[in-house]
Amino acid sequence: MGQVTPLPLDTPEHWLGVMDRLGCDRQAWSRVRERRDVTALLTGPVSPPAASILKQAMLAAGADALVHRLVLTCGVPETRVLVYGTAKCIRAGCESLRGQPFGLGGLAESISGIIGVPDPPASLEVGGTVLNFGPGPLFMGVLNCTPDSFSDGGLRRTPEETVEHGLEMHRQGASVIDVGGESTRPGSEPITPEEQIARVVPVIRGIRRLSDVPISIDTTLPEVARAALDAGADIINSIDGMETPGMPELAGDTGAAVILMHMRGTPRDMQECPEYTDAPGEIAEYLLNRIGVLEKAGVDRARIIVDPGIGFGKRPWDNLRLIQTLPWLRRTTGCRVLLGHSRKSFLGFISDEPDPLRRDAATALLSALSAGMADMLRVHEVRRSVQAVSAAMKGAGR
Repeated sequence: MGQVTPLPLDTPEHWLGVMDRLGCDRQAWSRVRERRDVTALLTGPVSPPAASILKQAMLAAGADALVHRLVLTCGVPETRVLVYGTAKCIRAGCESLRGQPFGLGGLAESISGIIGVPDPPASLEVGGTVLNFGPGPLFMGVLNCTPDSFSDGGLRRTPEETVEHGLEMHRQGASVIDVGGESTRPGSEPITPEEQIARVVPVIRGIRRLSDVPISIDTTLPEVARAALDAGADIINSIDGMETPGMPELAGDTGAAVILMHMRGTPRDMQECPEYTDAPGEIAEYLLNRIGVLEKAGVDRARIIVDPGIGFGKRPWDNLRLIQTLPWLRRTTGCRVLLGHSRKSFLGFISDEPDPLRRDAATALLSALSAGMADMLRVHEVRRSVQAVSAAMKGAGR
C-alpha cells in the first residue's frame, strides 16, 4: 500500500504510455495535457474504494488522480493510481487523507515524503575543501588502480605513476579524484578487501601528501572504505547503493560524503537482460529508499550525491532516458547528481566505436550536452571534457 514511485512524465508519449498501463480512459488526456510543471507519482495497487477516495481528495485540493476506467463499477479488484499536480496541491490532498480507511493514511505519508524533499545544497565541504555547485558541472577524474579495468586497466604500472596521473587530472580541472581498486566492468569477478586495500591505500596516501584535492574511494566494502578514509579519502563512492552491511553506519560515524549509485544486480550479471517499465522512476524510488537508510544511520542528505548508474544494468535506451531526466532526479531526491558516462559501452553503441579507449570524443560530446543537467561528471580523460563543457557553456552564454 505504501509503495510510491515518482515519474518524469515530460512528453505526451510518456503520459499516454503510463495511462495505457493503468487502464485509464484515454479521454482523460484532454485535461491532462493542459497541465504544466506537475509532479507525478504512481502508487502501489489499491482497492477501488480506496482509489475513489484518493481521487476525490486530490481533486478537492486542486490536484488530480488517474485510475483504471473500471474502478467506479468495481470491475477490477485493484488499481494503481497516478497522482499528479503541483507539490502544494498534492500535499493538501494528502492532509485530507489522514485518518481515512484502506491504509490511505500510510499512503499519504509515503507521497508526502517524496514531495517534501529539500532543495539540493549549493555546496559540499569535504576534507576542508568546499565544492561549489553552479550552472556548470564539476569534474571527477577516474583513477583506476586495477590491472583489468574495462578501459584503462594496467596502463599505469606503479603507485607512483598512478599518483602522478591523479595529480595531472586535478591540474586539468578535476575537483575530485575517484580512486578504485576493483574492476566493475560487466562480467567482472570481485576481489578480496585485502587486495583492494593494497592497491588503493598507497595511491591515496601519495596524492594526499602532495595535494588537498578531495578523494573518493570507489568500493562496496566497509573494510576498504575505512582504510581509504584513514589514508586521506573524503568521499565513499558506492556502486551498490551502500547496501553492503556496515556501509551506512560507517558513513554516519565518519561524516564522509557519499555517492549513492543504482545498479541492477552485480557487475558479474548486471547486463544479463536488464528490464524496466520506467527506468527513471524505478531508479529514483530505489535511491530515495537508500537515502532514507543513510539518513537513519546519521548521514545528512546534503552530503549525499546520487548517481543513476549509467551502464550498470541498463539498456542503451535506458541510459539515454536517464541522462534526459537528470534535472528531474535532482528535484526528486533533493541531492546533487553525478553522471558517470565516460567510455561506457552505450557510447560505443551510439557512436559505433568498440574500443573504450577511443570513446573519449563521444564522452566529451555527451559531457557538453549534459553540462546544464548534471552537477558532476565522472570522466577518464578530464582535459577534453573540461574543454567541451567550457565551449558549450560559452556558446550558450552561461
